Amino acid sequence: MKHKIKCIVLCVLCLCWIGAVSFAQDDPAPEEVPAPGPQFGFSLSLMFGHASFGENESGEVETYQKLGIFPDFSYGDFGVGLDFYLHYRFVEGDFEVRPEDWVPAGDKTILDIVLSKIRYVRWAHKGAPLYIKFGSIDHNVLGNGYIMGNYANTLFLPGERIFGLNFDLDGRLFDFPLIGIETMVANVAALDVFGARFFVRPLGLLDIQILNLLELGTTFVMDRDPFKYVDNAYINTLGFSPDEEYYINAFGIDVKQPILTQPPFTFAVFGDVVWLDDFDAIGGMVGFGGKIIDIFTYIAQLRINGENFIPVYFDHTYDLSRADKYSLVKKGTIESYLGWYAGIGAEFANILFFQISLEGPFTEVDEDYIKYPHLKAMLTLGQGLVPGLSIDMIYDKAMVGSKEGFFEDLFNPEDALTTIKINYAIGPAIITLFYEIRYVPDAGPGDDKWHITSGLECALTLPL
Repeated sequence: MKHKIKCIVLCVLCLCWIGAVSFAQDDPAPEEVPAPGPQFGFSLSLMFGHASFGENESGEVETYQKLGIFPDFSYGDFGVGLDFYLHYRFVEGDFEVRPEDWVPAGDKTILDIVLSKIRYVRWAHKGAPLYIKFGSIDHNVLGNGYIMGNYANTLFLPGERIFGLNFDLDGRLFDFPLIGIETMVANVAALDVFGARFFVRPLGLLDIQILNLLELGTTFVMDRDPFKYVDNAYINTLGFSPDEEYYINAFGIDVKQPILTQPPFTFAVFGDVVWLDDFDAIGGMVGFGGKIIDIFTYIAQLRINGENFIPVYFDHTYDLSRADKYSLVKKGTIESYLGWYAGIGAEFANILFFQISLEGPFTEVDEDYIKYPHLKAMLTLGQGLVPGLSIDMIYDKAMVGSKEGFFEDLFNPEDALTTIKINYAIGPAIITLFYEIRYVPDAGPGDDKWHITSGLECALTLPL
């Protein structure tokens, strides 16, 4: 509590200083029209706050003060963002730095440490004919997303930053819109999860509207270390040996055909067939989706999943559930079923964004973990609706209806992951409060069942 009070006082002082400087300044000069061609940009963010990293071997929550320096460079489509964190604390009068941030330990190498200081290096943005990004990966989708959908390698922040890679190349870059490729590597240092999708537009050179947008693709994704983020004791609990090497892969073919491409109503149909675990399990789906008046999004799928098949195997929370998913597939306990998926969303002028999806089976749910309905919800409130305030929330709830009933279980914290990030900006200063909340009912004796990672930050961005 003392750390939080100190941090809040520092944030308030920072904001008061900024407000005084802003009040003393003359009215800003009118903006000039930027010169044509690539523009150079540089900004520097300073952040201080505190963060907790869960319990140590003694069962105590480790809390540190935090100082961050984040330079950001850009020139045209090229951009670089660096991330220098210093987590420190005073223990019995001695200055102590969190060693995990700077010293390799366990299966970490010096390469992991070096790469963790880079937030991103990018060329352009997702959807451009040429897109390259090194660093954090959020909401990565390959194809229609039936193998990899909304995957993120950022679930262990702020404790651990993972350095990934995206590389997309579309033939449109060379006026040859027939082929393209999308690739991803979740962790460049470990090379554990990686995948690629190659696609063709067989009618891309024809001057036939709609049909020249037909896209056929094939996707491959592999995880070379399904037990990377669990300890040997947990591996033994699942019935596997920590001394052996394991892997799992997925291969699929997909098709997508836009039908209506212009607002106010867009509509596309698509489908996938996917083989999982060296072709031992198979599943598929057909669906449709699009946008309404360029604000609302919709999607619906009919899913036919065979024995031991898990749709969207590499999803948003994959790094937290990869060991359990691997165990389910390998033990052969998942029965075939006919299922459904539906989602809606909306985006209003870059101010408010929400997306909610629900999936489940048509058949009666039994004790099979994978068949229970699964709810995912995202909410982003950008600056503008409430001056200075922005909010990001994610709620991922598995096994809906397994405890008390469908509607009662929607907000049951068990089997749920909740992340909340609240930002308040005054001028160039931003105060951020963030939480990641998980409830573990079967925690050991004396352990807290609520696993909460929290932090308070104050950042100052200086455009130079």
